[in-house]
Amino acid sequence: MLLKNLNLVLYRSAAELKSEATRTYAGYLWWILDPLLSLGVYYVAFNYIFHRKTEHFAVFLFSGIVVYRFFSGTVVRGAGSIIAGHSLMYYMYFHKILFPLSVVVVNLIKFLITLLLVIAVVWISGFRPTWSYLALPFLIGLVVLISTGVSLVCAALTPFFPDFQLLLSTILHLLIFLSGVFYEISKLTPRMQSIIRLNPLAVLIEQIRGILLYGQWPNLIFLLPGLLVSILLIVLGWWLIHKFNRYYPKLR
Repeated sequence: MLLKNLNLVLYRSAAELKSEATRTYAGYLWWILDPLLSLGVYYVAFNYIFHRKTEHFAVFLFSGIVVYRFFSGTVVRGAGSIIAGHSLMYYMYFHKILFPLSVVVVNLIKFLITLLLVIAVVWISGFRPTWSYLALPFLIGLVVLISTGVSLVCAALTPFFPDFQLLLSTILHLLIFLSGVFYEISKLTPRMQSIIRLNPLAVLIEQIRGILLYGQWPNLIFLLPGLLVSILLIVLGWWLIHKFNRYYPKLR
């Protein structure tokens, strides 16, 4: 049963990737253009309007945007994935966790592609790779875990409260300012640093930047709470979806 669901996740993810690429003239190139356009908007706003003076701000900003976009895009699409697949539930029986997991896989592939672009930009900007790059897969795995956990919980609850999707978009627009995307957490006051680092995503963005820009090894003490929260959310999300697995098709 588990293998069958895994095959369905991979098949649905591949179909979704192909479908996304055919919706626009740019095709697969849009996966790179989209984050670059976001970088341009935020860079102009914070560098020229708000006069943000962080050194190498474009590279600093790009690394944060790519990570946050993966998280927010996965959560938003994951939250509505069971509702979006409602008609498919009538044709065959399968575990409804298929829908949010497919979103995670699709967004992960696009995330890895844009992350390679970030690394290339970092190297072009004069930052050379160090041995700390060996920790990068571990941090990427944590980003995937926290995104998956939040997505599963949101996907489980949204069919019962469809308006939650609207609220979720607002929350994510606010969360970007609490995730260290536009500023260095270490330059804040000690109290603000403690508050911001309660957000596991902010810690991950900070630690990934530490590797790419400064050759620093990640601080495992900072990462441990995020790992525990991720595991808890994944277990909770799976339990909720499993509990209501046969009930979702009956919702209108």
